[in-house]
Amino acid sequence: MKERIKRVAQNPLILGSAVIFFGTLFANFLNFLFNFYMTRNMTVSDYGILSSLVSVIMLSALTSDSFAPTIVHFSGGFFARKETEKVIGLFHELNRYFLALGILILALFLVFGKYIGIFFKIEDQFLVILVGIIVFINLLGTVNRGILQAKLSFRYISFIYICSSFVKLVIGISLVILGFRVKGPLWAFIISFSVAYFLTFFPLKFLLKREGKTSGVRIGEIVSYAAPATLSLVGLTSFISTDILLVKHFFSSDDAGIYAGISLLGRIIYFFTAPITMVLFPLIVQRNTRGEKYIHLLKLGGLLVFLCSFAITISYYLFPDFFIKIILKREEYLIGIPFLGLFGIFMIIYSLLFLITNFYLSIKKTKVFLVILFFAFLQGILIWFYHETFQNIVLISIFSCLIPLSLFILHLAFYGKNK
Repeated sequence: MKERIKRVAQNPLILGSAVIFFGTLFANFLNFLFNFYMTRNMTVSDYGILSSLVSVIMLSALTSDSFAPTIVHFSGGFFARKETEKVIGLFHELNRYFLALGILILALFLVFGKYIGIFFKIEDQFLVILVGIIVFINLLGTVNRGILQAKLSFRYISFIYICSSFVKLVIGISLVILGFRVKGPLWAFIISFSVAYFLTFFPLKFLLKREGKTSGVRIGEIVSYAAPATLSLVGLTSFISTDILLVKHFFSSDDAGIYAGISLLGRIIYFFTAPITMVLFPLIVQRNTRGEKYIHLLKLGGLLVFLCSFAITISYYLFPDFFIKIILKREEYLIGIPFLGLFGIFMIIYSLLFLITNFYLSIKKTKVFLVILFFAFLQGILIWFYHETFQNIVLISIFSCLIPLSLFILHLAFYGKNK
């Protein structure tokens, strides 16, 4: 019995997930303190503006992170074969592209900031420019984060999460107290993202060596993997961002703030289960590179995701008042009680879909992007035309994720027998 427990505890997926889980758990606790303070000390209207801008940040951050599978895929293979010089070459090659892309995106925010503000009913254009700076800084750190993940440096990744969240919390609260209103949290994002980027270089000092041997990876090879992988994760990101953005567009700022608050509670499930996917991806990349079996890791990951998300959702159904009052701390949010549990069901389905999609990407089955993008687009179209109530919006989101999840599970039932 002791030997079995020891083997389970030493399983790389469980051990890595535990490290990331507890690191992100503490980081997310700091993030919830951040949101907790903002919901209590900002007006509902200001919090509605902040939540819509944070959704843009989240969408762009998860979009930039959608390049991570590409970085992990190639650098993870190099690490598995102990080809460090090629990792260095890949680092320098990719950084040139990401710097150019970051400058282009920042320029677009500067040029079209006025129109973005009009869409979200935000009068202060400077808020949109701050979001552009946040997106730029986050994009710069994409390559470093991907290589850390491929290197299986889960402890240090957790450390960065905690430091960044702590900096955001302290600076965000301080600036709101000083009267910066929505600008305060946005400046906190800028500084915390900068700190996180700086910290990534400590375990990756070897990357700063002079560029020597090239990675040997042709740009066409990178694009052929990166394009569908990125589109897959952009689609996944839109599943949990499109609803918030369209609610901000179609509803009043107060209503948008209420929906944002309830969706924040729902996304707790994603925050808790995402570490499992993060650990699973590089493990399967390395096993696949070495020709080892890996389907058992997916099954274990799926079980962990389901159990964790199911437990939280049941809690939402049993004690909705408790969670709203404790975390959101405003009576206005109690209007969202009828669809809190429903939002939990949406996040169970989404978390499993997120896991399985990443699994497919880790074994180069990149055509999944077609399915993900189709249903992500369908979600947006359906919400655009049928947004009469919050419940309608959540049900549309459930439907949009449940169909592709069911298709993938059916495929895995046949594909994964001997893997």
